[in-house]
Amino acid sequence: MKLYCVQVGSFKIPRGYIAQRCENADVPTVMPLFTYLIEHPKGLVLVDLGQHYDLRDGGSMLKEDDSIVHKLAQLGYTPKDIKYVVMSHMHFDHAGYMCDFPDATFIVRREELKTAWWPDVFESPGYLFATYEKTRDYKYIQLSDDEEYDVFGDGTLVLTDTRGHSRGHQSVKVNLKNAGKILLVCDAAPFREVMDRLLLPGTCSNNAQAIRSLEKLKSLENSGYQLIFAHDPDNMPQKLFPEYFE
Repeated sequence: MKLYCVQVGSFKIPRGYIAQRCENADVPTVMPLFTYLIEHPKGLVLVDLGQHYDLRDGGSMLKEDDSIVHKLAQLGYTPKDIKYVVMSHMHFDHAGYMCDFPDATFIVRREELKTAWWPDVFESPGYLFATYEKTRDYKYIQLSDDEEYDVFGDGTLVLTDTRGHSRGHQSVKVNLKNAGKILLVCDAAPFREVMDRLLLPGTCSNNAQAIRSLEKLKSLENSGYQLIFAHDPDNMPQKLFPEYFE
């Protein structure tokens, strides 16, 4: 089993846009965009898909060959080879290439799926309908809010509830033979300072749940998990694609 941390571009915005009350909130910062590929004996899994090149905005720092589709090709894979796509949530910088994986089964929290298709006004800036408008008839496993879901039934890949940033946000526990326990935090804490100081993410569907999720992340780290953050330029993964954890 292998875990690849795949950077699929960057974006440049003030830090305060993604973390309320953070230090240097007004400083424009280049932050990475990550997806994750897991090679499991029972199939290939992607966690998140990055932002689509065609839907970039003023803060996007993307090249066409940054896409997860191009990165997969470097390993000899195509979208048809992917068994599952785990969506931590469906904000546009995580759901960008959903339409490119029609043969995969998407694993997403039911509340997240509903919100993506019909967000409240205060949530709508994070969702971009063009990102997933053609995926209505795709295959989905829709998890309940607080469900702990073991993807392969062997404890190696477990999805855990970390809602708050969005209504159905989930993080991913990966248990590897040599690297041990790794947690893909995704946007429950976009960078470490958010978790360490219990700050609210810049976009938040529920403040109380967001703080509860941060406390959960701290507890998981204290229990031995190595945390990997989705947008933290100061705490990048120790191994970057094409290197991998195993």
